[in-house]
Amino acid sequence: MSESFEKIPVSEAVVIEALNSKGVEDTETRELLGKYVDQCHAEADMEAAADPESSIASNRANIKAEIKIAVLYSKTDNYKEQARDALEEVYMAASQDESTQDLAQEIGDLLSRVGM
Repeated sequence: MSESFEKIPVSEAVVIEALNSKGVEDTETRELLGKYVDQCHAEADMEAAADPESSIASNRANIKAEIKIAVLYSKTDNYKEQARDALEEVYMAASQDESTQDLAQEIGDLLSRVGM
């Protein structure tokens, strides 16, 4: 029964609310955040599996997952610095590959919009 419970998607809004109200130091919040991060990477793996011959697809999918996680942090009250750090890191990765220049542009736009 707990196995099916584990497969219930964690919504961004629930994680943001937990981060805002309890902080990442809270065990339950940390578990929710971990599930959300795992969920983002599982979605990336599924996206990449759609084109198993392409390492480009895997790289793009992983960058998108990291963007999604950083956006979550950017929507919180107290974790905007983590958002900036994550976006800057993924920006470096995206800008180094020709196939992810569009994602690098998206990340740059996110950085400027959130005032980071």
